[in-house]
Order: sequence, then structure tokens, then C-alpha cells
Amino acid sequence: MKEQGQGTMEFQEENLRNVDARDDARDSAASARIAEDITSLGDKAKSNIADATETARAHARRIAHEQKGVGADRLGDVAGAVHGAARTLEAGMPQVANYVHQAAAQLEDVARTLRYRSVDDLIEEIGSFARAQPAIFFGGAMLAGFALTRFLKSSGQRAGQGWRQSDARGQ
Repeated sequence: MKEQGQGTMEFQEENLRNVDARDDARDSAASARIAEDITSLGDKAKSNIADATETARAHARRIAHEQKGVGADRLGDVAGAVHGAARTLEAGMPQVANYVHQAAAQLEDVARTLRYRSVDDLIEEIGSFARAQPAIFFGGAMLAGFALTRFLKSSGQRAGQGWRQSDARGQ
């Protein structure tokens, strides 16, 4: 009877080992599927991020290209105004008028460069200049910032005055 009890115990232990082995195999297969799913999700996320990044870059390039054209037009307008000022100076101060014409010609060159160079080329050129002449670049950036701030403030005040005048008339 002892032998029969021992055989039964061995049989039960064998069954438990088989059940454990099947559970381990199922757990291993489930772990492999989970790992594949996680890898697949990671790949999809990377792909989606890359697509979104490229879309954002394309959008930024398009906007920069449009603004580059607007900036070139504005510089051309300023150069024309500077040439006009130089023409008024020609009779009384011809040498000063010559300098003013030269400044206007420089503005026209900048406008032309801005209009016909790609955004990437301009960014690369600006970066090279900033690395070569950091103090001048920083000073120019500050001056441009001050000028832009003044322009925006004066534009805002004029727009605000127009609004107040129409509001006061009840329109």
C-alpha cells in the first residue's frame, strides 16, 4: 500500500510538472506576444512622430518662404523711400545724397538676396555669420528686436486710436 501511495504521489507530481510546463509555455508565448506588440507600438509611435515632425517642418518652411517674400518686398519699399530721400538731398548736399543712395543700394541687395535665396541657405548663412561674429550678430538681433517692438507699439497705438474714435462716434 505504501508503494501504491508512493506511485500515486509520483503520478500527481508528474502531472503538476506537466501543468507547470504548459503554464510556463503559455506564459512565455504571452510574453513574446506582448513584447512584439510593444515593439510594434513603439515603431508606429516613432513613425507617427517622424511624420508629424516632417509635416511641421514643411509647414514652417512654407510660412518662412512666404514671410521671406513679404520681408523682401518691404525692404524694397524702404530702399525706394531711401532713394527718394536721396533725390531730395541731391541739390543741396550731393555727397550726402550719394551716401544715402549707396545705403539704398545695399538695402536693394539685401532684398534681392532675401527674395532669391532659399530659406535653408539663408539660415545657414545667418548661422555662419553668428558663429564668426557673435557680438555683431547679438547686437544686430537686439537692434532688430528694439525696432520691431517700436513698430508694433506704434502700430498698436494707431489701431487703438482708430477703434476709440469709431467707438466715440457710436459706430
